[in-house]
Amino acid sequence: MKILPLVRAEFARLTASRLGIASLIAIMIVPIVYGGLYLWGNKDPYSNLDKVPAALVVADSGATVGGKAVNYGKDAATQLLTDMKFGWTEVTESQARAGVTSGKYDFAVTFPEEFSSDLASAGSSLPIKASIDLRTDDTNSYLSTTIAKQATEAVRVAVAEKVGKSASRQLLDAVASIRGGLVDARDGSSRLADGAATAAGGASDLSTGLATLDSGAAALPSSTAELSSGAAQVAAGAKRLDAAAPAAAQGSAALSAGLKQLAATSPQVRADLANVLANSTIPAQDQGRLLAELDAISAGAAQSSAGASTLATRLKSLPSSAAQLYSGASQVAAGTRSLASRTPALASGIHSAASGASSLSTGIAKLHSGADTLYSSLNKGVDQLPATTAAERAAKAAQIANPAEVKQHAVTEAQNYGAGLAPFFISLAGWIGLYALFLLVRPLSRRALTAVRRPIRTTLAGWITPAVLGVVQMVALFALVTLALHLRVADGAGLLAFMALVAVTFAAMILALNVLFGSVGQFLALILMIVQLVTAGGTFPWQTLPAPLAFIHQALPMSHAVDGVRQLMYGGASGSLWGPVSFLLAWLVGSLIVSTLGALRQGRFRTLTQLRPSAIGG
Repeated sequence: MKILPLVRAEFARLTASRLGIASLIAIMIVPIVYGGLYLWGNKDPYSNLDKVPAALVVADSGATVGGKAVNYGKDAATQLLTDMKFGWTEVTESQARAGVTSGKYDFAVTFPEEFSSDLASAGSSLPIKASIDLRTDDTNSYLSTTIAKQATEAVRVAVAEKVGKSASRQLLDAVASIRGGLVDARDGSSRLADGAATAAGGASDLSTGLATLDSGAAALPSSTAELSSGAAQVAAGAKRLDAAAPAAAQGSAALSAGLKQLAATSPQVRADLANVLANSTIPAQDQGRLLAELDAISAGAAQSSAGASTLATRLKSLPSSAAQLYSGASQVAAGTRSLASRTPALASGIHSAASGASSLSTGIAKLHSGADTLYSSLNKGVDQLPATTAAERAAKAAQIANPAEVKQHAVTEAQNYGAGLAPFFISLAGWIGLYALFLLVRPLSRRALTAVRRPIRTTLAGWITPAVLGVVQMVALFALVTLALHLRVADGAGLLAFMALVAVTFAAMILALNVLFGSVGQFLALILMIVQLVTAGGTFPWQTLPAPLAFIHQALPMSHAVDGVRQLMYGGASGSLWGPVSFLLAWLVGSLIVSTLGALRQGRFRTLTQLRPSAIGG
């Protein structure tokens, strides 16, 4: 008997009665109902989170930051109510506690009374970490708790960013003020350096002058002593002059009178002398010389008479002048004696001043050097704090508060949560559908095995019937996923072909279990489905599995079926599809070989019980 007649005979057996047809239809829609309902119910749950009841408590009393009143809790709550990502209801603390316990709310988020003040304490010497209270109850929903933790963490990050932005802005404004102060200090240090340079020059001149004065001050005590002695001698001379002045005045008056008389008699004396000389034998030239000398004496007497008269007049006033001179000289002598007693201290003071002026000059020179260094350092500080505008500081504060953002570059991307689960549930539905079909389909035609004894044909006929029905199931499931649920598929034809490969592979595997173990094999198919459900990696990454299960993940076909559906559904690299395809083909061929060997064994050893007709006909 050929393969096609065996296949037609099996289909005829399955549809021989109304019960058979109803049973076949019911079995055929199992994967569609399972996969369709599950994917429909989980198509996009995140877009419906606004239906999840959640309580919101705002007990924050606010705070003052930088002279401005803030209420971070109220602001965050307003944002939550505006976004409406959950079904928020603003309630009191007691209502929230009771609502979570009773199941009215899946979870509750509370901004406590000290929330803003704790956040504001970040700028104080005793900062306190603020907290957002999250009340959950896993009896309401474990996934709701997980989502609530993620949502609360998002709120915490948003609040931290807002507070960080404000704090960073204050810090940057303070830095800008510091820079302004540094600029003023730098300019002041420049002026200080200029002043110090001028002062250094003056101090140097002062030091030089005082050094010269100090060298002169060393001889000051002896000089003042000599001055005192000279002043005393002047006083003594003035005293003697005062005593001799009257006699000198009288002598000068008598001298003036005699000289006057001499001058008056000189003409007569000259005439008499001339007569005498004329009558003498004295040569004429000698006579002239004598007369000239007499004329000179006469003229000198006249002049001396005037001078003696003036001297007599002045000598008459000399006693009073001498007395004044004596008094002044005495005072000078007394003063110079007192000065002489003080000059050692004065000389010492001048020496100290000279030494201090030298130190002052050195210190001002150091001040000048230090002022230059200060200017240089302040200038470097100013350069390290660049000038910024208010807009630039605002932008920098925003960057500091949120320094990094995630930019996703998706090689492939699932449309939504349902599309993310679809590869797993398509593969699982394929196994469930084939498992259910083998509750009706005979693995092998017992009569054909007994009568014909052609195990390969019999095995292929036993495989083709469920394989064809499995492919029909997959086509119907593909139509449901794409047309009814509108899940996006990158390669529709490729996915449909791959789903068909999955179906015929699973049909061969379940056939082999039934051929080898009979009814126990059907049970083993159920166990194998459970194991693959756990190890396929359809929900969490398979790397999170315990080591033994991770090893099984690599060996079983459903894992590779999931990978292949993902590649074709999301649009992965075509080269990576050969791995899942080759692995499924290996399971397909291996299962058919095992089934053929089992059919060969059954063809040699049959019992009358095994030849009994099926309960549904044939």
